Amino acid sequence: MATETLKYSIISRDLVLGEMFYEIETIDQKIIIRSFFVTNQSEEPQKDIELIINREDLAPKLSKKWLKISEGEITIEAQYSQEKVDVILESPYGKKETSLKITESTFDMEQIFFLPSLENSGKFIDRQFPVLVPASGMIWSGKILKVDEDENSVLLKYTLAGEILYLQYEKAVPYRLLTMKAPNRGYDLILKDEMK
Repeated sequence: MATETLKYSIISRDLVLGEMFYEIETIDQKIIIRSFFVTNQSEEPQKDIELIINREDLAPKLSKKWLKISEGEITIEAQYSQEKVDVILESPYGKKETSLKITESTFDMEQIFFLPSLENSGKFIDRQFPVLVPASGMIWSGKILKVDEDENSVLLKYTLAGEILYLQYEKAVPYRLLTMKAPNRGYDLILKDEMK
């Protein structure tokens, strides 16, 4: 069992808004990724996501996302099996469930940021693949293009559901995500340091 924690600064227009933490835990054939964040307005860490992935084929098994709204909390859960995914949304207004057919190669939106480190191959290839966005209950075609590289890092452009992200990764093992620039979201993530 191994756990790695990555800490990122959340930055918008040169201001640090808070910190995002990712815990990546490997247990037997599972990889569990949990994230939480702390903003300058609140000392309390807020849960963001929990993701369980099959280590062998990187197929998602479970994804959970927490969102705070003024009326309380929304939880979006996606339970994956080979041919379908059950999406369950719970909010102060009630509960909704739906099932979607998926192909074996469908990824969860939350895991695509970690593909290079999960694949552990150092191959930053251009590709297209189906991605489920649990919040919308829709499957989109995700696209990755290599746009730049230097001797230490690679810059990839991710396109998903009309959004463009620029993700910079280390070129060496463990291929950590160094920065995420998200023009549509109005903030960037920058790796601060590794915590043991």
